[in-house]
Amino acid sequence: DFSMFGGLYRPIELIETDGVCIDPLFYASPGVFITTKSLSKSKAEVEVKTLLNSDGKAGDVDVAVEILDMKGRKVAGKTVKAAAGEKNRLEVPVTLAIANPVLWNGVKNPYLYQVKTSIRAADGQTDELVQPLGLRTVSVNPKEGFVLNGKTMQIKGVSRHQDMLYKGNALTREDHYNDACMIKELGANTIRLAHYQHSQDFYDACDELGFVVWAEIPFISVMNEDPAAHQNCITQLKELVLQNYNHPSICFWGISNEILIGGISEQLVENHKELNELCKRMDPTRLTTIAHVSMTPTDSPVHGITDVESYNHYFGWYGGKMEDNGPWFDRFHEEHPEI
Repeated sequence: DFSMFGGLYRPIELIETDGVCIDPLFYASPGVFITTKSLSKSKAEVEVKTLLNSDGKAGDVDVAVEILDMKGRKVAGKTVKAAAGEKNRLEVPVTLAIANPVLWNGVKNPYLYQVKTSIRAADGQTDELVQPLGLRTVSVNPKEGFVLNGKTMQIKGVSRHQDMLYKGNALTREDHYNDACMIKELGANTIRLAHYQHSQDFYDACDELGFVVWAEIPFISVMNEDPAAHQNCITQLKELVLQNYNHPSICFWGISNEILIGGISEQLVENHKELNELCKRMDPTRLTTIAHVSMTPTDSPVHGITDVESYNHYFGWYGGKMEDNGPWFDRFHEEHPEI
């Protein structure tokens, strides 16, 4: 299986800010949230929400948002006033339009815009943050499967863990990029990130190389019935979604993995429903998913909770043969044509 190592294994930062800044304290998120509101061949409408953290001493500030193409050219921009004269967390939404948008199209063309958000007070600029923007549409339906930008895409990929021989989990930025490049060399176009939040370096690599990503929380194998454990899942889900909201590579949020290894209960089902609803409230633009363990009954009440579902089958490994996958899923599809 996989090991969980202790200690600090990712870079840490000491962040010093002015009295008004892009909020770094909202679940350790970027403090900027980018949502594609509409997308066509001729225009993309993009909403950028900026969270301001103010000590109440700055007065009004300008929030300037620019969208740059891959050559660094400005394709959209807008500046609005924000009242930062009170000690608070203030949400500042800005909507921009991009003419003739270029799509983020998976490994074929992972085109990335950059969204630059700047905070300017009367005495000069106080903060700036740059985040990626990939314009794409994602859907799944039982007949066609996965659809990226209106076209069916056969998903081929791997499940990735974050450790490496002699380093444990303490990978460098170069290590993460090397992993992503090896996966691309295999011919994969998708990655499932098991079974916890991965490094920002790896999400960045997936954005740039064009992988379709499934990211999930470490709710695994056996449900702890302590209510505090469920609250921990809720917190980790909030952190996962809010910290990684802007990565175009992430198309699926996973809420658990093989959880019926530890049996099922009414509370387990309700906890999953609550996690799914929370996920959809925070981010209605992406699909929620769950990974069932192979022996999960096809009539189990855990079906139908998330938008899409997966089965972790081990045909040809723990038993059976690889060729059993196709017939099994054909039977499942007959039984559940709606999933």
